[in-house]
Amino acid sequence: MLVDPFGNSEDRHWFPEPFPPLQADVVMVTHDHFDHNHFHRISNCPTVLRGEGNFTLGDFSISGFTDIHSGRSGLLGMKNTVFTVEVGGIRYCHIGDNRHDMPEVVAQGIGEIDVLMVTVDDSCHLLSYVQVDELIDRLKPRVVIPMHYYIPGLTTVESSLRSAEGWLETQGNVRFLGVSSLEMDNNDIPQSKQIWVMNHAV
Repeated sequence: MLVDPFGNSEDRHWFPEPFPPLQADVVMVTHDHFDHNHFHRISNCPTVLRGEGNFTLGDFSISGFTDIHSGRSGLLGMKNTVFTVEVGGIRYCHIGDNRHDMPEVVAQGIGEIDVLMVTVDDSCHLLSYVQVDELIDRLKPRVVIPMHYYIPGLTTVESSLRSAEGWLETQGNVRFLGVSSLEMDNNDIPQSKQIWVMNHAV
């Protein structure tokens, strides 16, 4: 499964390379911005999940919870879907570009999670450091994986994104994994919160 395949728009060139050729059975799209919604790049016509609801594929249980995009897009009414995926005894949450102060009914729907993928960069493009920390404190994941920040070779300067280094310096228990993929089971999840920084694959 795949979340938020990216692409450039006619007037915004955020990615120097096109989205790589991949196959997937399910693509989840959190919201309809060009850097999240290029599901048509997946050649085998997968199931595309957009919006709230529940979906099961083999051992994977997927749930979507509708809320609001952070910042100006949210003020203009743009919806964002927070997705949770449970497999192998681990519960993952991909926040998309959601606001940090989601309603309690959304937070309760998300429930207990083990791994949170959250937007953070040093330009505070979507969330401020304080908002990221408040969201983490609220959802209480044991692993936090930062995403949506500037990576040379993967993102262009035009995106106005910056690295996540400043935020990482404010955090304890940061692990630089040095890999772009992981295989893990519930025994690999730490008992107390850690920030896991992964390499990117181009």
